[in-house]
Formats: sequence, C-alpha cells, structure tokens
Amino acid sequence: MKQTTLKKGFTIDGIGLHTGQKITMTVHPAFADSGICFRRSDAASEYTRVSPYTVTSTMLATTIKCGEQSVSTIEHIMSALYGMGVDNAMIEVSGPEVPILDGSAKPFIPMIIGAGIKELGKPRKYLKFNKKVRLEKDGKWIEIIPSRFFKVSFDIDFESGSIGQQRAFFQVDENTFASEIAGARTFGFKQEVESLWQMGLAKGGSLENAVVIDGDDILNPEGLRFKDEFVRHKVLDLIGDISLTGYRIFGHIRAYKSGHQINNLFARLITESKDSYSIIEVPDGRHPGLTQLELKPQGLV
Repeated sequence: MKQTTLKKGFTIDGIGLHTGQKITMTVHPAFADSGICFRRSDAASEYTRVSPYTVTSTMLATTIKCGEQSVSTIEHIMSALYGMGVDNAMIEVSGPEVPILDGSAKPFIPMIIGAGIKELGKPRKYLKFNKKVRLEKDGKWIEIIPSRFFKVSFDIDFESGSIGQQRAFFQVDENTFASEIAGARTFGFKQEVESLWQMGLAKGGSLENAVVIDGDDILNPEGLRFKDEFVRHKVLDLIGDISLTGYRIFGHIRAYKSGHQINNLFARLITESKDSYSIIEVPDGRHPGLTQLELKPQGLV
C-alpha cells in the first residue's frame, strides 16, 4: 500500500478537557513522508512532526512540544488517524489542547470519511517484528510479539465493581477501529475529578465527555456504550500513543494496566530496538491486516 493523506481538510470545534477553553482544530492534507504534524495557530508556531521523543508529559494525557508551545490530549486524534489509515496530516490547534469532544475518537471518524483518503506516490513503511520486546514498570507491563497483522490485547484490573477485570483483543483494521474501538470514552473516578477541579485541572470535564464512576456506580445517565468500554478506551489510547513511532506495525501488542507513561516509554523502546524488527514495504502493495473501508458515518457504533 502507498502512503495516504486526506483528500481535503476538515475543521472541528470543542472545548479542552483540562483548560475548558473553546478550541478549533483543523486537519489538512499533507505530502508523503510528512507524518503527522501539529502547530499552534494561536501562537503562530511552526509545524512539529510528532515522535515518541516530542512527548513532554504523560500526566492525564499525552502532551507534545510544539515549537515553544505545547499541545496536549493528542492521543484520540492520533488514534483515529492511525486506525482509519491516514499516514500524513498537518493539524492546526487554536489552543493548548485538542478538543475533547465526547471523550472518544468517534467524532473524528465521520470527519475523516467525509474528507476522504487518497494514496500518495510513495510506499508505506512498516515495522515487522521478528522477536519479542517487553517493558515492565511498577507492576504494569507492555510487550510486542511477531504477527502478520496488527493486533492488540489489553488487560485491566480495578477495585471498582463498575470496572473490575476486563480484557480486550482486536485485530486492528479500519472497520474494527471505527465500530469497536473509536467510540470508547475516557473515564475517571468522581473523587479524582473533584480533586483535579480543586487543582485547576479538568475544567472542561463533564458527563458529556467522560464516563464518571462513583464507587461501584456509573454516573452517566445513558450508561456505557460497551459493557467493557473501559478496556476498549485503553486500547484506543494505546494505538494513539504507539502511532507516534511514525510507522505501521506488523506485530501483536499485549499490555497489562498500561497507561500514557508506559505507552510512551514503550514507543521509544521499540523505536530503539532495531535488532527486533525490519523496516519493510509490502511487496505486493497490500497490507494483509487491512480491509477496504465499507463503513458509512451513520453506521458507526
């Protein structure tokens, strides 16, 4: 498969989860080998191409350095672009964070489909793993093992009865991402959200953009979108964080209680573990792990 970008740009407005500010984000097409780049339109900064090494903070979200400024909460749009097969894009953000929208990647999917995806003149490059790479930290771990496809397995374990132990497994392609992963919302506990408010954080947080848990109860009146929505959101975040490597992946990522910090450390580790993978172009021009996009915006879960 060739590298891809959007056929045309799109703009989306919303509030920032942590600042509560109104934010406008525009995603533009880009040339081959551009990767995903961000700029702060309110600060007239230059575009910065993302990588695991542009990440400056993983507290509550993934934050990157963008010129002399920063852009936070990039993981959902990064996950959406990767999950829907977009390799190159230029993203302008009018403030310090990407709009949180409904707390998931779902709102980006019809925007990407509506903009359309086009192939560019250069081949895609993939990291094809030939042996395991593993990272352990504070009782949590993440690893990748060889696979002909891009797969993700994730396990979580919370004391809250609303979450408990959950496990998810996906062979990730555009259809699976749009229907099974993108709609899973970020989540938090009521007491933690109240503490963040007291610290001047999560000013834009509400039941409209997060699943909020109080003890064993879900406070959102509409309930959950999936019975295992919590672990699905962890998969969403993981895909976004790992996509900062700038490559498509042939490998099976398995994670236990991982979060943004460990995801970023692992993205750096696999980038540096050059004896564990080959950089390849698919010889016959087809990615065996991807299928033709058949979804329509109204058909999304």
